[in-house]
Amino acid sequence: METRLFPGLVLLPLLLFAVVVGNSGCEQVAKAPATESAFVLPEAAAISDFNLTHQDLGVFDIDNARGKWSLLFFGYTHCPDVCPTELFMLAEMMRALEQNPDALNQSPQVVFVSVDPERDSLQQLQRYAAFYHQSFLGVTSEQATIDRLCESLGVFYERVYYQDGKALDLDPAAALSAGLADSYLINHSASIFLVNPEGKLHAVFAPPHDPQTIIRDLAAIQAGWSS
Repeated sequence: METRLFPGLVLLPLLLFAVVVGNSGCEQVAKAPATESAFVLPEAAAISDFNLTHQDLGVFDIDNARGKWSLLFFGYTHCPDVCPTELFMLAEMMRALEQNPDALNQSPQVVFVSVDPERDSLQQLQRYAAFYHQSFLGVTSEQATIDRLCESLGVFYERVYYQDGKALDLDPAAALSAGLADSYLINHSASIFLVNPEGKLHAVFAPPHDPQTIIRDLAAIQAGWSS
């Protein structure tokens, strides 16, 4: 039995180490607010340049994150559990903000980044994201670009191939046999990454997530942040 492995499942301590220590070009966060579920980085971390694509916007890069607060979630449209759960939760958050727009200084943009560009076309990806909330953006790129962005943020995921209902242990360097190419699922983190209006990683929301808790944490973060 053989398996093809991509960056593995995230463990929060490792993720926090990666985003705090492994990134350069950091700036001091003006005020570390008290939060319920968000880990606010001691220093806002620069994100490596990325060039993603959106069905309607075309290029989606760091400029699309500047001037606003962004929540980035990584997954794929064939996900059987984590993605539907998390996107529904984020949609509930957006609907709560629509009912109470004064809860935040600025509502965030939610960006769903596919780590499965082989199967997720731009049209399929945006249709999937917008199913949960019309404002959600679905973006992706070639695999190498996605991997660089994941590495920059500390996002980990694992592609696992199956045959006859069993996970295979494949040699990563070996060619896939006929019939296996589309037989995979992707184990991935459910963490949500907050990018501030300067386009820097500001905080990480580790699961489990609750819409109202995220709203309260965002309110505290926005109140304590200055450019």
